[in-house]
Amino acid sequence: MDRILAVLKGQRKSAVFPLVCADHCAHILNLPFSEVAAEGTKLAEALTYGYRQYQYDMVLVFSDPYVEAQALGCQVKLDPYPVLQSTKSNSSIDRTHEIIKAADILKRELDVPVFVSIKGVFSLAAFLGGIEEFLKIIIREESKADEFLQLALQFQENYLQNILSLGVNVFIGDPLASSSVVSPVIFRKYALNPLEKLIRKIKDHGVLAGIHICGDTQPIIEFLDHVGADILSIEDVSVHTKTLRMGGVSTQTILNGNVEDISREVKNALTLTPVILSTSCDVPPLTRSANIMAMLRAARAEEAI
Repeated sequence: MDRILAVLKGQRKSAVFPLVCADHCAHILNLPFSEVAAEGTKLAEALTYGYRQYQYDMVLVFSDPYVEAQALGCQVKLDPYPVLQSTKSNSSIDRTHEIIKAADILKRELDVPVFVSIKGVFSLAAFLGGIEEFLKIIIREESKADEFLQLALQFQENYLQNILSLGVNVFIGDPLASSSVVSPVIFRKYALNPLEKLIRKIKDHGVLAGIHICGDTQPIIEFLDHVGADILSIEDVSVHTKTLRMGGVSTQTILNGNVEDISREVKNALTLTPVILSTSCDVPPLTRSANIMAMLRAARAEEAI
């Protein structure tokens, strides 16, 4: 049963997917993250293991935030976990092909919706320019900022075309477009239009489009609510939107909380239906499996009431 689509159609009040990604799956399999992140077959195997272990309602193909930046020449360290080391490198490693390989395997082998995560244009441009430097450039050198944004947009449109050929759904993660990082004015000037373009391209292929922006999204929620996405993954799911919200459990709670803490946040979030119950950001890799299971059990128990 496609619980995600059922919620979108108003046939269910909720579905559940903690944002379990490659790093946590590598951890519970006792595999080096760098090994899982570098090879599409192993990435698919790890994500399948996570799905079988927890039995949530969708799968997200997400290795790390720097896949596209690395393909465009940035130096990325993957061991033990991903770090953007430099915006300049003598060689590029293109892992986008491995993401596509993993997505293709999962789409064929799993009976739940498969989403592929790509980077938002604004965040990718910031990685390419160097985050601190880029945040200065967008204030002082608009033409230079536009160069980074156009490079990022062109790459993501081409990458997205290859992903969409698989018939999978797509999530756009744009963490640096958060109001915790830039003002709503900057968001509207630099981040909004590229988001709209990518969402339009996804929707033209008849699949689901989601946006994930962590941190403070209250000042830009009206923009996000009218960008055309099907799902908004945000930290504060108490805000009113016409777009289906996703979230409700803090990443700190899933990492450090006990069963009672997790159950309380699940119960509170499920008073805000329709909702996809999720963590507010990626499940930290060292999160105890017992905590994730507690979230799933609490969600299923509330669904049964």
